[in-house]
Amino acid sequence: MKRFNINTLIYILMTPAITFLIWLTGTHTWVHFINTFFTLSIITLILLFMLLLVQEGIFDVTSYGFRKFRYQLMRKKHREMYEEDEFYNPKSPKREYYVVQPWIKPALLVNTVYLILSFILAFTLG
Repeated sequence: MKRFNINTLIYILMTPAITFLIWLTGTHTWVHFINTFFTLSIITLILLFMLLLVQEGIFDVTSYGFRKFRYQLMRKKHREMYEEDEFYNPKSPKREYYVVQPWIKPALLVNTVYLILSFILAFTLG
């Protein structure tokens, strides 16, 4: 976490703000607030986790396997055409360096805290 930028702040405050807005438009009960908070925090947590996995290159090996398999199944005349193409004929399964946006990890951590907080609120105050 090198720096704290505006995207981090947006994703940290997004879950409580949307929860509060939904709570204002619906039933004004504590149970409704906790349920909405839990639902939004788990959806945001899943989306941020998937974004982190994609940016760290977890799925690159699977993509490499499918592209290499597709290249091997090509006809010979098409295979010669794509011989030097790095996308259709990949040489290595992973890149050397991956860039993960600096706001993803803090936002993921805070949404994990929100999820744990919603459990605590549900079992103590609900």
